[in-house]
Amino acid sequence: MTGAGERDTGDTRDTRVAVDAALLPSVFSGAPVAMIALDRDGAVTAMTPSVERLLGYGEAELLGRPLHDRVRHQHADGHAVAAEECAILAALRAARPAAGEDDVFLREDGSALVVTWAFAPTVLAHTLTGGVLTFSDARAHGAEVSRQRARLADLEAANVRLALLADVSRALGDSDDVVTGLRTLARLLVPVLADWVTVDVLAEDGSALERVALTHRDPALDAAGAARLGPLPPLRPGMTSGLAQVLHGAPLHHHRVVPAVAVDALAAERLDLVRDLGAVEGITAPLRARGRTLGAITLVRTDTARPYRQEDLDFTADLAARAGALLDTTRVLGRQVHRAEQMQRALLPELAPRIGPLELAGLYRPASDLAQVGGDWYDAFALPDGSTGFVIGDVAGHDLHAATRMGAIRHKLRALAGDRIGPASEVVTRLDRVVQRFAPDDVATLIYARLTTTPGDPHLHWTCAGHPPPLLLTPGAPARLLDDVVDLPVGVADLARADADLPLAPGATLVLYSDGLVEHPGESLTTGLARLLRVGADLGGTPLPGLGPELLARMRPTGLDDIAVLAVRLDGPAPATAGGPVS
Repeated sequence: MTGAGERDTGDTRDTRVAVDAALLPSVFSGAPVAMIALDRDGAVTAMTPSVERLLGYGEAELLGRPLHDRVRHQHADGHAVAAEECAILAALRAARPAAGEDDVFLREDGSALVVTWAFAPTVLAHTLTGGVLTFSDARAHGAEVSRQRARLADLEAANVRLALLADVSRALGDSDDVVTGLRTLARLLVPVLADWVTVDVLAEDGSALERVALTHRDPALDAAGAARLGPLPPLRPGMTSGLAQVLHGAPLHHHRVVPAVAVDALAAERLDLVRDLGAVEGITAPLRARGRTLGAITLVRTDTARPYRQEDLDFTADLAARAGALLDTTRVLGRQVHRAEQMQRALLPELAPRIGPLELAGLYRPASDLAQVGGDWYDAFALPDGSTGFVIGDVAGHDLHAATRMGAIRHKLRALAGDRIGPASEVVTRLDRVVQRFAPDDVATLIYARLTTTPGDPHLHWTCAGHPPPLLLTPGAPARLLDDVVDLPVGVADLARADADLPLAPGATLVLYSDGLVEHPGESLTTGLARLLRVGADLGGTPLPGLGPELLARMRPTGLDDIAVLAVRLDGPAPATAGGPVS
């Protein structure tokens, strides 16, 4: 076995050349750098096509010849490198790797090629057989490195924008109201995409303009910006400033120059803002949805070293479109909820303040979920025999169907109660049959009561169809829940119903309510009823119009369900209030 420093035989050398000639081009022909295989004497045994591209030498001119003799190697100052000074040959002789930067190879035409190179020796069976030299155009390599760095910077910026877009989408989707969402949007953009941001929103009829958000990266300027929120000069025809043009329907506007003179009232306000907050460049994008411009968002940078690029403009346009969709959806939903609430309130009766000896007060509070309408209702009416009927009810569901069915059931109950005077249970039984026949999928809970006012002997007659029991407040007596009778809801089964009867003392107050007042998630109805009995015990002396609101304030309902309250007070001496609020 020969050592690493010993010469190989002629056969070994011939074999090495043959292997290099066969394998090197096939393995490295697609490599972006040039590669030359050398034998242990420094002669070329194989080369990749990139060598000819970089140096101009073909295989016929290099193969079998000493590389140092053929490819002249010189210092940066232009002096030739002697063979004994050549770092490549030194590494070959020592069988060690080596590398260099900014060295010079002379091309076939005599021109200089600045290269970055690396050399690796080839040792087979502890015998040095040669080595492989790789090199590339240093200037091209530097340019490629710069391009790669630029690409990485672009990718990083794109990742930042994607993360920001995700945060913005989540913030807009999770906001309880549109103003909160737009203010969160502005805060997310600073300082990632802008040094300060404003969001201006047009009224639905386009007659007024309001700034709803202003955020600055400087905490002091950000705090001072709160004073600039609120009404702006109205948008008028003929205004030509960048903001006005966008609000009039123009696409995104890229402000590269801060104007010295204001062309309209909006421009004057904006110029005043720029003087206080600073600006070198800005983007104003429309908040637009369904072909209508609803407002504008403006992003401003104050650093000339951070110019906006096209991808920033495209990204801002996307953000503005999302914010515009949020604003439009919120307004549409608000109009729908307003109409639904108006319709539901229209289905409730215009409650008279008095019917005979009874004082009446009703309250309706919709659920906090603006998408819901419900089937809660109350009613009170005089009957042909001089008695008074009143009812509290709740049709199952929280949608338009529940609200419309509530109106139908309310009117049907009125008709049945007045058509034939009889026990409360009989009226509800007849109603149950009608509902099961004509609306078999509907279910409703209710309490129907009838108060007879025979002189000196007023009596309450009632039946309960699966509804929470009324609260009775009697002067000089403990508060109680009228839970004497409870039957199945209307629309469930055709079963016999029971009546209850109770004399009422003068000044007594009866409070009927829907379950939204007493129910809390994770809490039993019994607990809610006990709380109602406790907090309502001293409300018998409260003026009747304020009894419902006071009860809501004390009960603190969740708002997840509609609430209806009907308070009925029999004439008599006003009882003294038992004390302050009970918590």
